[in-house]
Amino acid sequence: MVHTEELKTDAQSAVRTALGRFARRGSAAALAVGMSLGALFMSTTPASAYVGENFLRNWETGRCLDADNTGSIYTLPCQQGNAYQTWEPIYIRHSTSDMVQVKNKATGRCLHVNGNGALTTYWCDLSGNPSANQSFLAVGSSWDQVELSNVLFRTCVDSNYAGAAYVTGCNGGGYQKWKLGF
Repeated sequence: MVHTEELKTDAQSAVRTALGRFARRGSAAALAVGMSLGALFMSTTPASAYVGENFLRNWETGRCLDADNTGSIYTLPCQQGNAYQTWEPIYIRHSTSDMVQVKNKATGRCLHVNGNGALTTYWCDLSGNPSANQSFLAVGSSWDQVELSNVLFRTCVDSNYAGAAYVTGCNGGGYQKWKLGF
């Protein structure tokens, strides 16, 4: 004969075990949901840290991108403190890569590919939605080694040892790789 006290104890024990499992599962589910939401909010937009102004030094030649007040672009040996060799990437938005304007400190003008497809500088359109002539995709993993690809013409800023700077078809070569900084 089964005692009612033993049945009560067995029933209470079963209920406690079931409640414990439910509570553990609920805690695990809540933790998983919380972590998922945290990851979602942390990764909704790409990070675009301000990189500041500095030299734009060519990887192949070691020369720095330089400009003058007439809109000419060329490269020269890097000179510390030369404002004509100091450039500031201005973040526009992220598409396949960061889209930027590239502003010269001394002239206040931005890299610009004119209607003839030539690389120049022109007064910056800082409206937040500049023309494609002044918009460049910064293609690369960091500003340590980046290609600047013009959005309108799909050409990259290139240079040579003679000091010329121009745009031409993107080819991934060292003459089209730039480093922000010395």
